[in-house]
Amino acid sequence: MISRHYRTENGMRNVVMNRMIMDIEACVQEGKSITADQIDSYISMDSYRQEYKEKDIPDRVIYYPLEDLSIDLTDSGAEYLRPVRKEDGTLIGYLQFIFESGNQRFTNEMTYLVIVISYFAVIMLVLICYYVVLKPFNSLSEYPERLAKGRMGEGIPESKSRFFGKYIWGMNMLKDEMGLKDKNLSTLEREKQTLIISIAHGIKTPLSNIKLYAEAIEKGIYHEDKKPFKKDAETAAKIGQNVEKVETLVKEIMDSSVKAETSYTPTVTTFYLKELLELTKKEYSGRAELLHIPFELKCENNPLITSDKDGLFKIISQLIENAIKYGSGQGITISMGRQDEDVIISVKNKGNILSEEETAYVFKSFWRGSNASNVEGQGIGLYVSKKIAESLGGDIFMKSWKSENTTEVTLIIPIN
Repeated sequence: MISRHYRTENGMRNVVMNRMIMDIEACVQEGKSITADQIDSYISMDSYRQEYKEKDIPDRVIYYPLEDLSIDLTDSGAEYLRPVRKEDGTLIGYLQFIFESGNQRFTNEMTYLVIVISYFAVIMLVLICYYVVLKPFNSLSEYPERLAKGRMGEGIPESKSRFFGKYIWGMNMLKDEMGLKDKNLSTLEREKQTLIISIAHGIKTPLSNIKLYAEAIEKGIYHEDKKPFKKDAETAAKIGQNVEKVETLVKEIMDSSVKAETSYTPTVTTFYLKELLELTKKEYSGRAELLHIPFELKCENNPLITSDKDGLFKIISQLIENAIKYGSGQGITISMGRQDEDVIISVKNKGNILSEEETAYVFKSFWRGSNASNVEGQGIGLYVSKKIAESLGGDIFMKSWKSENTTEVTLIIPIN
């Protein structure tokens, strides 16, 4: 652009310079003497300004007689140096045309223009990179952590992005696969627990009978004189001792099974209650909107809590999942706040409520209420939630209002 501008500009300047030289040479032909001081009087700048643009007219014209040539012909301005000749072609001097405001100004303007355009181009590139790559990636980077913590609630919205479309599809597929495997593991765990409990209860009754018979033989109850034989008594005593060992073994099996089922190690950190609220909102507000369920979150105050944020969110997630599964879809309300030295978190929903008699059993392992006949589940969620609450020094309760067809589950934990 600059080169094209110079070619155009120099073309017009050459026209103006040639005309000025012709005017000077005409004066020479008329016999006028040409000196450096008189040169301006032979050139009518006003007439040139009427015909040409200001940038094509030289700011100064300097005459150098041939006998007093003091200009360096290799100078950068030599391209605007023109010879002055007599009518016979004899060289008498040179005219130098100086354009002070032309080339440099245009070059500077073009340089500034390129810098400005480049600046905004870089800004646009940075913004595009941020909104198209960095921002979506930042939101996606949290998803593997959610899966690792078992938060299978809401998947990532599908996208046609050429950067992340296939990744999002794969992560959602992974979530579904993990959810299915988790469901299968829960089913197997329930069957295993049922089998262990059945075997334990099945063994306990025969063991009690064996122990009773052994004691009877040891005491000679089956003899008419009620005096046992020595060897029979010793054998019966050994049988009783072995029965006690088997009973101890059965108890250990049941205890270890229950312990494995409810094993949870809290990770205690310090956080504000609103962080838990925002985490809940981020995880479930989109899902509730998709299911057309009114979803309300309330936080009365924002105390600093020292507890297990992930454990608390796991409990809240279970309560919300139950509210979605067993509720009528008329609304879910989550309330959080501090009361004295405790934090109170409640999840309230409308739906198929349980009777007061059934409510007493909702936190039992593998227990399912009368409202769960057509709903998938293992009856373990509230049981585990209560165990987590107890491990954090708190507790969890359920209350129902038949007149309002409303159920509320309340979690209470100490603030520290």
